[in-house]
Amino acid sequence: MGEDDRRWGFEEAEDWEYEAGRRSAPPPAAQQANDDADACVGTDVSGAVSVIAELDGWVRAVRLDARWRDSLDQRALDAAVLSAANNATMAALSRSVEAQGDLTAIAPAPVDGTVDETPFTREDALRLFDAVNAELAAFTSSLDQAVNVTAQAESRGGHVRGTAQSGRIIGFEIDDRWVYAAPNPEIEGELTEVLRALHDRGTPASQPVGPAIAELQALASDPARLLRKVGLR
Repeated sequence: MGEDDRRWGFEEAEDWEYEAGRRSAPPPAAQQANDDADACVGTDVSGAVSVIAELDGWVRAVRLDARWRDSLDQRALDAAVLSAANNATMAALSRSVEAQGDLTAIAPAPVDGTVDETPFTREDALRLFDAVNAELAAFTSSLDQAVNVTAQAESRGGHVRGTAQSGRIIGFEIDDRWVYAAPNPEIEGELTEVLRALHDRGTPASQPVGPAIAELQALASDPARLLRKVGLR
């Protein structure tokens, strides 16, 4: 947010409002550690802001240190959230890549109780491959759109706004006047709301999907069934 657009409001905030924000503490640290064991956590340099994300980058929560105003100027909170959110996204990406490289982390394909054993004809094969190519083309198109389109989101309270592109947050704005006195849970709620919306609007699908692709994957995962379908067994 530009300097001319900031609403400071320092002179209007009473001492009790400031103390109310400082007393708004997140859940106990031990409980948080258990809740976040399967997530990725990103923090800013000051350690005042933490963003907890799933492996796909979806934000589970934003947490502010109970006394974050002691270590961070509220006018710098937007930059701190931006840093923490992108650090969480990078951690999630790293964990996701590691999981994909670990064959033990890949769940086995579910077995369909009603397996279609109808032999494949040449026309069936052409139909399937044409459908797969169409779904792959649609996926590629959606990727191109996601890369070129800038996603924007604003909290319902109107105090937080963000911008993202290709799954990366490139801008974040917080109303300085509001954040000066707002309690931590309220701030965390609006921050989380915007980060989730940016993820949903600005992150491309991680892999192509569709009925034809699913059918081809099912055949490839069951060589015996594939051989029967093409009449070689």
